[in-house]
Amino acid sequence: MSVAVDFTAWFTESLPTTSLSGNFNDHGNATWQVGTPTGNDVNAVFLPAQQNAAPSVFCSPDGIAAPGYHMEGKMKVHTVGTDNDFFGFAIGYNTGDFKNSNAKYYVIDWKQEDQNLGPAWNPCGGGGITSTVGMSAIKVTGTPAESEFWDHEDEICVGSTDPGTVIELARANNIGNTGWVEEQTYDFCLAVTTDNTITLTIDGLKEIKIENAELDSDARFCFYTFSQDNPQWYDVTIDPLDKHGCEGDPHFHTWTNEHFEYHGQCDLVLAQDRKFADGLGLDVHIRTKLVRYWSYIKSAAIRIGNDFLEIEGSAMEYDSETHYWFNYEYQAEVTEFAGFPVTMFAQQGTRVHKNRIEIDLSSKYPGQKIVLSTYKEFVKVQFINSSDKAYGNTVGMMGDYKTGKTLARDGISKINDFIEYGREWQVLPADGKLFRHASKPQFPELCIEPEDPRGDRKRRLAESTIAIEDAEAACSGLKDELDRKDCVYDVMATQDMDMVGAY
Repeated sequence: MSVAVDFTAWFTESLPTTSLSGNFNDHGNATWQVGTPTGNDVNAVFLPAQQNAAPSVFCSPDGIAAPGYHMEGKMKVHTVGTDNDFFGFAIGYNTGDFKNSNAKYYVIDWKQEDQNLGPAWNPCGGGGITSTVGMSAIKVTGTPAESEFWDHEDEICVGSTDPGTVIELARANNIGNTGWVEEQTYDFCLAVTTDNTITLTIDGLKEIKIENAELDSDARFCFYTFSQDNPQWYDVTIDPLDKHGCEGDPHFHTWTNEHFEYHGQCDLVLAQDRKFADGLGLDVHIRTKLVRYWSYIKSAAIRIGNDFLEIEGSAMEYDSETHYWFNYEYQAEVTEFAGFPVTMFAQQGTRVHKNRIEIDLSSKYPGQKIVLSTYKEFVKVQFINSSDKAYGNTVGMMGDYKTGKTLARDGISKINDFIEYGREWQVLPADGKLFRHASKPQFPELCIEPEDPRGDRKRRLAESTIAIEDAEAACSGLKDELDRKDCVYDVMATQDMDMVGAY
């Protein structure tokens, strides 16, 4: 699901510091601002200059949860000065947790320099406190004092009472002892799996991994800052981790996550089940377009029950529109699709746009979604948290749900040649009409195959102006080896380093 985040609905909270003694009392509440220091942008958020605020979070609202998703974008400290404190992320913070004795969440913060503060800064007593340069992950429970956020250590505050605990879990792999640099932009990707593993990469390198985190299913993504003015996050997207389906440049993933390519041009049956959702039925078709020796998914269409939805991308820069048709009407209002809630996300104000439409199947299949998304002109279809109950009877390009076998239409014969397999699942008249308009070829015309798809493709890739080493470096941050391979191919085939963002 790649779609730019609109921060206008996010909320902010700060740790109350006036309840305890100590010099941190001069750190007031943070005044987070949506936009950039130089202009308006709903896909950017920052703290103003000269604001050394208390520990503070800026968090996603209800409906945008972290488990099963990754949030990525860019971050920097937009200042040149003497401040050298913390900025980063929080995961699992809920409304009111700074005052909640039962709170439990995680913070990943990045300090620019070592810094020692005297006893006057420590309301817990016991002497001065020290913060360490570099990035680290902490677990927060209850309502710790600000000095505990500062030195990442648990202290007994307010007599014998311990209002909260801060425990440092890990230092970053590469920047655990390295501070951030003013005005330097860092690419980040923060991922949270459904089994509660938290992973953060910075500039494509894995820095933090927290396994078995104690998170609720609706745990939020948050940005975090403490005593640091002018941190900024922008070009942020939130996308699902599950990758059953097909990518914009047609790398297909079977239900068992086998990757394969088919680069013919035609309409293809991605998934079909006439009995889906107690007889409503499901049809998902994709339309590919050939460009010399490779093709991409130009548009996708889905039917459930009597509702139809079609989506296509756009090659235009700064095009923030989601180009879709609901029941054949362009950009018709859609809040439900065949009775299932629909949420739309549109990236605003960025050169490269990522938009998506989510169909939430939870009322019938808990935790499951179908996601139609676009990245530039490329379209992607994903089935999030798929189950045998939902998709056990599907047929099409994604193969057999239980075995992943690429079966022919007879449901018995396995096809190992993926060119033959693509031709097998070209849309036939019996598959129904999902797209608004026909596009050549239509059966009985056969799919148009690329020029010498096996032999000449390697030579053409080798002749590209982007070095394969650069493509490999750009794609190196992807966790899945097969995704990295697909990513490198896409960069080389399209001659566009931006294609990394499609992953």
